Amino acid sequence: MLFAQGTKLAIYCISFARIGKTRWVDYFLTMDKKISLDLAQQHYYLQIPSVSQQPLFSSVFAYDALLHSLEQHPDVELYGYCLFPHALHLLVLSHKAPSTWLEAWLMSYNQWHQETSGGSGYLFDDEHIHQVLIQPRYLCKALRHIHYLPVKSRLCSSPEQFLYSSYQDYIGTQDTGVDTKPLLAELSPHYGQRLRRFHDFMAVSNMEADSNFNVGNHDYYLALADNHYLTQARATYQAQYKPILESEHLQTWQRCIQILSQHHNLPSEYWLGIQRHHSLPDAHFILAWMFVKVAKGPLYVASKQLGIDEATLKLKINSVKLHHPNAYLRYIAQSWNTTTA
Repeated sequence: MLFAQGTKLAIYCISFARIGKTRWVDYFLTMDKKISLDLAQQHYYLQIPSVSQQPLFSSVFAYDALLHSLEQHPDVELYGYCLFPHALHLLVLSHKAPSTWLEAWLMSYNQWHQETSGGSGYLFDDEHIHQVLIQPRYLCKALRHIHYLPVKSRLCSSPEQFLYSSYQDYIGTQDTGVDTKPLLAELSPHYGQRLRRFHDFMAVSNMEADSNFNVGNHDYYLALADNHYLTQARATYQAQYKPILESEHLQTWQRCIQILSQHHNLPSEYWLGIQRHHSLPDAHFILAWMFVKVAKGPLYVASKQLGIDEATLKLKINSVKLHHPNAYLRYIAQSWNTTTA
């Protein structure tokens, strides 16, 4: 339906094997540790790798299914994409904060993949998903970066030769649910000149370093934007933030404390970092890990409750897995799931 030439999938898979899987693993693992912004009505460049280089698509029809599910999603407008066997690159307008829909959407596709392919396990590497906020002025360059990924990976010599990207949507040879109008209008206000302007714009790759798009140009946030834009975006979002939602997050925070206190027989002072226990000195970071990673609470709430800046706390949360056995962390996660079921 969407990829009539999909029989070339095997050729691309062979090409990926030729350049080596480690290249894509290194690509995601070497990204700087920055804070992801989770704001509504913003554009994002989403980079979603698979777990251990598992193939994300069992057939040509799987590409169609994933794009169709994104097209039908009410909270997202798709502006561009490039789909590799082991990674997704998406440029989207997120009407709601990505945390409210992204995981559920990936789970839905994962379930579809299991039902149609007979596979098992979770496909996506949540730990290395990056959502880079893109200021509107950089959207066209972000799209060009995405379209040039196959060229830089030596899978083709020009963007239009790669089947599984939105390039064909922009030149009108396919329709995979991409909203091409906003970026084409950005390239040219005259409707009749947009296609030619798009070809001219895509004829040359970006002069900027790839890192500007992969992790953004900001020192602390995953964002390709200037400081003034980020300040306005965060202020607007916080002004619209409903107190009832904040209250729900605080209830979740207290629930995490209660569960940990019950299962470890430690009072809340230890989990809040007010006191230190000799056998569990990082209890407050375990609480933050449970709240953010298991209960899916926002990082800023944990940061505010513990009195630790978000950048430091994020690093501490990521280090929890290095200091505690997986079986112990699974036990905590299971305790939450059992209690909240």
